[in-house]
Amino acid sequence: MLGKTGLRVSVVGLETHQWSGMGGRFFTVEDIRAILARARTAGINFIDTGECYFFHSAERLIGEALGKERGKWIIATKFGHISKPKEIIAAWSADDIQKQLDDSLRALTADYIDLYQVHINSKEDMRHIHTNMSALQSILGEAKKAGKIRAVGAVLGDDELFGADGKLLSLLIKKVGIETVQVVYNRVSREAERRIFPLAKKHGLGVIARVPLAKGYLSSRFKPTNKSYDAARMAVVEKIKKEEVPAGVDIAEWAIRWCTKNPIVSSVVPGHSASEQIDSTVRASRLAL
Repeated sequence: MLGKTGLRVSVVGLETHQWSGMGGRFFTVEDIRAILARARTAGINFIDTGECYFFHSAERLIGEALGKERGKWIIATKFGHISKPKEIIAAWSADDIQKQLDDSLRALTADYIDLYQVHINSKEDMRHIHTNMSALQSILGEAKKAGKIRAVGAVLGDDELFGADGKLLSLLIKKVGIETVQVVYNRVSREAERRIFPLAKKHGLGVIARVPLAKGYLSSRFKPTNKSYDAARMAVVEKIKKEEVPAGVDIAEWAIRWCTKNPIVSSVVPGHSASEQIDSTVRASRLAL
């Protein structure tokens, strides 16, 4: 169960940022349909996507791929930004939020969104949220009453943004009634345990963990030639491999299972670029550690 939302989500889900083509590879509806079919067969029912994933393109692919199967899935998307040529801009006014909701529903070819998430990705977003709190309350409240969204959550681009005392998270709980929080959480990046999880537990929030492979560091495919290679970070990973990962266990599968073992985590959402990767994710969720 995803916190108090009443939404029953699978312990692992699908993060869809790369489906938008922003990573350099372009996906077809057939590609996405194959991934979703394999995931559904494996018992996965949760999709996390976003409004600024290249002009709602990931949402459109999901909507087209699901078709009449929409009701079998729990879909989470986000708001707070609009794609523009060569940039993504903050969009937090009442009109902006309403337009993003309408555009997401249209892209997903859906009558409702299961989880609509406040997308906090910068300090600028934080300022806009404070300034436009009444707009958030009004638009989200009306959308829930109309059945266009079932639950509201928050997505954190950087754990530092909530602050050590969780003031912004507390404010969103009080003013907007958020019921979930999505954070970066993996064996290498554990700040959420200190900054976010205590408040999530106190208020019964559902927790969604993303980036479980630490941007590839917790993967056998990560090499020193990768552009983001950080020798110090890699040294930490090598120590983890040596001391914590059982012999014969794939480190990526171990990393996903490590996240799911924390009882406060409702679902972990790794990215998937091919249907074959679903099998690895399912194996990870069943690892005995």
